[in-house]
Amino acid sequence: MPKPKMLKQIEEVILSRNPARVEEIFSTIEPDSLAPDAILGAMAAGMEKARRELKEGRCSIPEFLLCIDAFRQGVVLLKGMNARVPQKESTVVIGVVEGDVHDMGKNIVAGLLEARGYRVHDLGKDVPRDRFLETLKETKASLLALSTMMSTPIDNMRDVIEWVRKLHPDVKILVGGAPLDDRLARAIGADGYAEGAPDVPGEVERVLALGTRPLEIPVVAKG
Repeated sequence: MPKPKMLKQIEEVILSRNPARVEEIFSTIEPDSLAPDAILGAMAAGMEKARRELKEGRCSIPEFLLCIDAFRQGVVLLKGMNARVPQKESTVVIGVVEGDVHDMGKNIVAGLLEARGYRVHDLGKDVPRDRFLETLKETKASLLALSTMMSTPIDNMRDVIEWVRKLHPDVKILVGGAPLDDRLARAIGADGYAEGAPDVPGEVERVLALGTRPLEIPVVAKG
């Protein structure tokens, strides 16, 4: 089924790398003509195309950062024009694990979840284990989302997950990032894995719907 013209324009304006154009496009959306999820989906599709272009060398890092700025502007405008977006009960704590300062993907995911009505506590990048644990305790969050774009902090991610299982066994854990796949995510104890931003909302809903799991702490060999 062909994508409606307006959704195609929203997708393309993210790739335009021009936040001002985003506001122009959003001003032409008629009230109640598009569901918030449809708008978010188009924005996420635009970001996914930008990510592929970056990976294939057809987009520079500065150009990709402008795409992120355009996406963030879209999130702000969507939240402003859609007071009807239902606020969800779930709170999400999100951050890049200690040892990694790459937060572009994390920023996109945080924006997506905020626009979908989740209460998001974004801890930023290079976040130590204890800060994750303290924030989960303070916020009584339902979900912890961890990311890394490097392989070296995987052990830190595993360490965070082990401690969350001990201290906050009801919290669901979602992971993502370049060195991860579904197999590795399960191996380090996560409940779910998202390959890219478009996959995140559906995976968050799936993970939050999981029942209470038995306490299974992965055994980590100490060198």
